[in-house]
Amino acid sequence: MSAMEVIFVAKADCQNCERVRQALARVHHEYRHVEVREVDPDEPEGHSLATKHGIIMLPALIVNERLRLVGEISEKEIRHEIEKAGRNSRH
Repeated sequence: MSAMEVIFVAKADCQNCERVRQALARVHHEYRHVEVREVDPDEPEGHSLATKHGIIMLPALIVNERLRLVGEISEKEIRHEIEKAGRNSRH
């Protein structure tokens, strides 16, 4: 995997998901090298990822194929996970 990938597992009708979606958009503006995509757990790809990672609460963030954050997620936590994943990928 060359670029860092963040997968946001969320539903459209989830209020907490919308708050995290907005925080993720602000963070992504600062980290343009990060590929961010959103999947719905009711769709096949999202369901497969939720099952694979044992996601039982939304929203969830998967960073470089590892479940990192679930539930109440702050902008600070998103930045921290992206920074941490960036450091780990250089080793």
